[in-house]
Amino acid sequence: MFDLISIATLFFVIISTTLLLLSINHFKKPPHLRLRLSLPPTPFALPIIGHLHLLGPIIHRSFHDLSSRYGPLFHLRLGSVPCFVVSTPELAKEFLLTHELKFSSRRDSIAIQRLTYDSAFAFAPYGPYWKFLKKLCTCDLLGARSINHFLPIRTREVHCFVRLLIDKAVACEPVNITKELSTLANNIISQMMIGVRCSGTTGEAEEATTLAREVTKIFGEFNVSDFMWVFRNFDLQGFSKRVEDIYTRYDALLERIITNREEVREKNVQERKLGVGEGRHVKDFLDLLLDVLEADHSEIKFSRDNIKGLILCFEWKVVNQSGDVMNGDGALDMTEQPGMTAPRAHDLVCMPIPRIDQLYALLDP
Repeated sequence: MFDLISIATLFFVIISTTLLLLSINHFKKPPHLRLRLSLPPTPFALPIIGHLHLLGPIIHRSFHDLSSRYGPLFHLRLGSVPCFVVSTPELAKEFLLTHELKFSSRRDSIAIQRLTYDSAFAFAPYGPYWKFLKKLCTCDLLGARSINHFLPIRTREVHCFVRLLIDKAVACEPVNITKELSTLANNIISQMMIGVRCSGTTGEAEEATTLAREVTKIFGEFNVSDFMWVFRNFDLQGFSKRVEDIYTRYDALLERIITNREEVREKNVQERKLGVGEGRHVKDFLDLLLDVLEADHSEIKFSRDNIKGLILCFEWKVVNQSGDVMNGDGALDMTEQPGMTAPRAHDLVCMPIPRIDQLYALLDP
């Protein structure tokens, strides 16, 4: 009998505390925000978790089932995070085109804010900073002049790819085309970004690959503190500790890359002054960001943290749900599941056959 009374008392205290916290949170808001908004239809929500209990492992199927019951536009509360679910092209156009500026920003998680230094282009809200970065990328990094400057990099990487095919053909060995094309694209992009070949055998390239994998993995993980304000100050999953560990190693790597580039830039300036060398003339994305950092009258004031956040994820790899890089070392699972679905069930592996005897001469004129 005593145990039953104790359990009932504990339950009453928990409910009372929850209601008190909700009341305090409500009355902290300005009076004009306390008015009940005319929201779309919504399922029954549970305290604290909201509608999270209605979402299954295949989330788009859960949305489809809910839309068949509550209509093409309905409201959900994922823990403490309100959201709207749209399931028709007409309403999607209203949200993404007609009212684009109101819904263009993305919600940040604890991991994204910390590991991108709260300054990443992909997660920046629409405004002067986002506009400046867009102009920097489209006009300077991806402009016709820059693309032409990067032609030697693309040519060198294509030659490496073709030379690999020739070597495999001579040895009568199969080639994993999926893996090699991914390596080709990653090498070109990473050299355009920070001048580092991501498939290199150096310790820096290996460290960058490991960190990129860990960052990609933790960005996609569920963290209770991101969705439930009650647990915002509690690290129930050890998530914040892992984020800080990745941040420490990632920051040290980027600081080393930026410092080395600044030394190279200073050396090139001195060589040009003395007329003893042509200096580095092909600017990558890191050079563009350092130019903005050093400019006295730039429209946007940059810091080193801005640069570190913007060159995040310079290596783009396809990963599975466990964060393992899909390098062609095994078959890709095409079963329907949360996360990204790979474009092929199996890597494309083929046996190259040389048909041009003078191909080596073309690659090494």
